[in-house]
Amino acid sequence: MASDSEKSPLLSSQPNEISPPSSCGKVIGRRSSLFNLVLANVVVCILTVASAIFSPVMSQYVYHRISLQVFGNDTRAKNFSTLAPCFQNTSDQGYILQERAQIQSSEKLSMFTVASSGIAVLSNVLLGTYSDFFGRKFLYVLSMTGNVLRTVITVVIIHWDLNLDYFFLAMGLYGLCGGSWAFTLVSCAYTADNTPPQQSRSLWMAVIESVTGVSTALTSLAVGYFIEATGYFYPSLTSALVIGLGIFVVVLFMEETCPRQQQSCITPIQGLRNIVSVYVFQGTRLKRGIIWLGLLIFLFSIINNSSGSNLDTLFEMNLPFCWSPEKMGLFGTVTYLVKNLVGVFIVKGLQCCMTDEVVAVVATLSAIGGDLMWGFAKNDFMLYAGVPVVGLVGFAATPIIRGIMSKMAPQSKQGALFASLALVEAACSTFGTPLFNSIYQGTVTYWRGAVFIAMGAMHLAALVLYLIFIPLFRKEQRLQESRHIQTSKS
Repeated sequence: MASDSEKSPLLSSQPNEISPPSSCGKVIGRRSSLFNLVLANVVVCILTVASAIFSPVMSQYVYHRISLQVFGNDTRAKNFSTLAPCFQNTSDQGYILQERAQIQSSEKLSMFTVASSGIAVLSNVLLGTYSDFFGRKFLYVLSMTGNVLRTVITVVIIHWDLNLDYFFLAMGLYGLCGGSWAFTLVSCAYTADNTPPQQSRSLWMAVIESVTGVSTALTSLAVGYFIEATGYFYPSLTSALVIGLGIFVVVLFMEETCPRQQQSCITPIQGLRNIVSVYVFQGTRLKRGIIWLGLLIFLFSIINNSSGSNLDTLFEMNLPFCWSPEKMGLFGTVTYLVKNLVGVFIVKGLQCCMTDEVVAVVATLSAIGGDLMWGFAKNDFMLYAGVPVVGLVGFAATPIIRGIMSKMAPQSKQGALFASLALVEAACSTFGTPLFNSIYQGTVTYWRGAVFIAMGAMHLAALVLYLIFIPLFRKEQRLQESRHIQTSKS
């Protein structure tokens, strides 16, 4: 049973602040919290399927187009309808051109990512805190609309073989609507509305991550064959239609857990103040220090996820693996299924005998091990051992710190809190993508896996911060519990 200190946030709302409606998460209506949580994860599943189709389509299509340009009249590249051939003889001219195509593709994909995440940094400053005032459903619809616009423009680019620079328009609109960061933000805020500030909240945050992984797994295998059989147009069109289905489900079936009130209108400056207040204006110096540490831990835990997905694809497509779309899809399926079906039960088991912050340390150690396996991978076995085995529970590092931070904030500040996390995540993508891409480009000719060692260093930084965070967090919990006891006696 949770103590009073576990049921109450470490940070309380201040009376002189502009606060959102206090009904957020309290009025669930005719449906149970469990129903809302299940439906929210159905929506997560739908959007993840669409994203799992779109991501390899874009990465592989950009690489294919750039390979055609780099190889020029070389028929070995032109005879391939999807990916260029994978050269393994380092003395072959094709191998040199292949390395050049990799570097140029990495640069282009990095620029597209920065275009979306840079805009999303600004948009997510306001979107999360506005959802505390205007409701969660509007942010669900807005973020998914951005996905539709990005995918539809991609369909047009592929169908008419347009200049790759049109992807800047697609990614810009995607970022303006908040992108995947806004969707994660609202999914976590909706989960917080429907869960108490106990371990169950952290578990449901992990469930979101697990549903994301399983949905990606079930889609990855099919999309590899889909691309190989039909090219890039029909998979991208399918992605757009799936997102449309998700918007339909949100509008018609999802219940609003943070209803808009008549006079809940704030300015952008007030919205920004609500975010800043979580870290600057509330609680004691110790409390503020703890939540700042939590934010830094989140930053070092999320930066790899926000910046490294395109590098995984380039890493697998080239020497020494030379994987086809089908083989990449199979690997994604096995990896995500094992990690998210087996891993989530292990996390639940760990929560039965450990506190959330200790489980997070175990997950971070697992993530470091997975990164090291990838960094030194020389064959298929090492890749399969890296994430599904050594890094089995590494996925839980991010959702658990989200859950811990959510428990530290009052219910009326959940949207503002997750807006700050979305801002950090988008900023990590903006600055982390060029960082990791430059490492990959600089080491691709002699050690392709060096970039994954750099990613492991990020998780190591998070682990060091946990060693500072945990004793301070427990000290504050003891102080808060003693204050509750004194209050109950008086």
